[in-house]
Amino acid sequence: MEEIVKQADRLGYRGEKREEYLKQEFKLLVGRQEKKEEAERQAREKKGEAERQAREKKEEVERQTREKKEEAERRGARSSDAGAKHPKLPNFQDGRDDLDIWLTRFERFAESNGWSREKWSSSLCALLTGCALDCYGRLSAEQPKDYDKVKEALMKRYDLTEDGYRHKFRTCKPAEGESLDMFIVRISRYLDRWIELSKKDKSYEKLKDLIVQEQFMDACPEDLATSLREKDLPTLERVAKEADLFLKARNR
Repeated sequence: MEEIVKQADRLGYRGEKREEYLKQEFKLLVGRQEKKEEAERQAREKKGEAERQAREKKEEVERQTREKKEEAERRGARSSDAGAKHPKLPNFQDGRDDLDIWLTRFERFAESNGWSREKWSSSLCALLTGCALDCYGRLSAEQPKDYDKVKEALMKRYDLTEDGYRHKFRTCKPAEGESLDMFIVRISRYLDRWIELSKKDKSYEKLKDLIVQEQFMDACPEDLATSLREKDLPTLERVAKEADLFLKARNR
């Protein structure tokens, strides 16, 4: 703007002519600035789009490389581990098979046939279907190499967690065609898995703590129960203390 004023002075403009000149030049200056900003904005967008496409291309190449590697590992596992004659392990049928039982069978099958644990994950992948296969496909690049991490992800996907088994134990009912003996076995398995995943000792006192703690939480307001479960408190005393602090903080 200062340069425009100096130019008007050099040209000797005065009065209305000077005012008109300044307005026109200022308008041109603003227009040039807007064009410059628009060009910069388009350049940024173009650069961002190019970076996004490059990133997506890189991720796609990595995905294809990972899939090829996994396929090669599966072929290697089939050729090395399937050398001994043994029955073929059936695929996991999503919606029909119990994942927890199926994984136990898979692990026993792998151990009995002397499979290297490093091969378990790639062998498992070849047997998954439906949501289980989708869950496997969503793991990060490194996770599929570790069978235990794959198993943990699958268990969470199917709600086969401490809280999931607690809920199954509390709410299960006989299935159609299930005998009472089979139903009792299923309830017992839910309880065993609940206790196992809670990492509690199987002593009377520890089991009493677990059951009383869950009964207490079921009777609590939902927000309090959620807060207590998130803290994973080890004893009833801690549960009571945290519950008291929670309620006092909210004047309840």
